[in-house]
Amino acid sequence: MKPSLSDPRKYMEVVEAQSAKRTGRVCGDYVVTERSPEATLTVVADGIGTGIKARVAAVMCASRLVELTRSGFTLREACSKIVHTMHEARTKDIPFSAFSACRVLNNGHATIMAYEIPSPILINNRLAAYLPKQRFYPLGLEMIAEVNCMLNYGDGVFLVSDGVSQAGLGHQYRMGWSVQGACDFINGCLAQGYELKMIPNKVLEKVKEISGATYGDDTTCVAIFCREGKTLNILTGPPADKNNDKKIVEDFLSMKGTKVICGSTTSEMVAKILGVPIDMKTIPSAYHKPPSYEIKGIDYATEGAICLNQVHNILEENPDKLETDSSVSDLYRLFHSADTINFVVGTASNPGHENIVFRQMGIFPREVIVKLLADKLKKIGKLVNLTYV
Repeated sequence: MKPSLSDPRKYMEVVEAQSAKRTGRVCGDYVVTERSPEATLTVVADGIGTGIKARVAAVMCASRLVELTRSGFTLREACSKIVHTMHEARTKDIPFSAFSACRVLNNGHATIMAYEIPSPILINNRLAAYLPKQRFYPLGLEMIAEVNCMLNYGDGVFLVSDGVSQAGLGHQYRMGWSVQGACDFINGCLAQGYELKMIPNKVLEKVKEISGATYGDDTTCVAIFCREGKTLNILTGPPADKNNDKKIVEDFLSMKGTKVICGSTTSEMVAKILGVPIDMKTIPSAYHKPPSYEIKGIDYATEGAICLNQVHNILEENPDKLETDSSVSDLYRLFHSADTINFVVGTASNPGHENIVFRQMGIFPREVIVKLLADKLKKIGKLVNLTYV
């Protein structure tokens, strides 16, 4: 058990707006976000030129940087390797890409590295300011800029490609809109009461307006802003050693955040240890509507493998299609509303999962479906922690 995983942490929400230079064409910019228990890393890469070649360069740059940090390299070490390759690309036929990388720790400490790309815009107390005097220093034979700051709740960082800073070039602005122009526009949006997550689209609308109802280049605006994270804790399945039942339940209850039980046997175990009755909240009327239970001290309780399998199948569906009176729909909404999801997975064997009917209906056992569900949740931007007991 790792209760510390659900301790209050600063959550970085990432919202992006992007448009290709020409409608229907491939955008040469690429954005990727990688979340880990320690930090959130967002990379904006701008491949040289436009179209497929630029996109390939941007994807290669961003993906390699993320993979390097995932392998244990510090952000500075990872950027050094990317910059070395970009230096070679100046004289060799290697895809070239500018990039900015923002890594924010759970305590709000942000490090932003930028290479051949407009400087970041910082938001503090609903005021935007860009940093024209970034700290530049050499990495090999190239220069890179670095910014360090602390983000508190409500603060944020905007990363933009040169499609924003050079907007209106040859139209309304002789030297382009500039980062300062974008910064002033963001301040105007904040003064009008717009939420940070709405501003990237507003920036792109303004870029199109000042560029003559078109885009002069591939354009990207990313907002990374700090807010309190929402944690969802799910206990599914009894522990392998029955003697650990009480400790596991007590540890689970000490975790901060919404608490959900998945599994009828697990629900009985929790209710017994809490010394409270377990009441059936909804009676199953069909296979696609598993039962839900009422347990005092628990936010939500429902069926285990059957419910998790069904949520996995609809996780990426439009919420408007969901039924209102279904435990599957309820669990779907809980997953989507959470930022961090902690699974506490019991490894006790369940003979019921070996029943041929389960296989016949395509229901994966608990240990399989939890991993599949975790992968899907990570793809939609959730931080997922798995603990086996």
